[in-house]
Amino acid sequence: MKKVLMMMAACAVIAACQQKGKTAADQNGNDTAMVSDSMATDSLKYSGTIPAADGPGIKYTVVLASDSTNGFSMEEVYIQAENGKDAVKNYSGKAELINKTVKGKDVKAYKLPMDNTNALYLLVKDDSTLRVVNEALEEAASKNNYDLKLVK
Repeated sequence: MKKVLMMMAACAVIAACQQKGKTAADQNGNDTAMVSDSMATDSLKYSGTIPAADGPGIKYTVVLASDSTNGFSMEEVYIQAENGKDAVKNYSGKAELINKTVKGKDVKAYKLPMDNTNALYLLVKDDSTLRVVNEALEEAASKNNYDLKLVK
């Protein structure tokens, strides 16, 4: 009988000491806040809809890494492109930072490769705006809005 009681006591001690997969941060409820904060500081997210020649527009959502990797991910949505339904394409890779003089003005831009032959060029207008431009980093002659705004 004494052996059975000792075995039960040992099992109770072991069961009481288990963490059940939780860390101190989980128990305090801080784990999701810490993940969200680190994601917010590690990347910048821009979004906007630009005009399209054969549809209502193209919505871009671009996430640029704020660290030395220069990584990016991009979602390109052609609004109502295929029989009234949106056509979605996703890209990711390494963004190329371009510093260049255009029309006598020093500009900064990003080149986001989409495939072997195409890329999206984004001119940095200010801290919260990127503008879609051509490969010569020239803005469109039309007065249409080609801006992607920082999402907070």
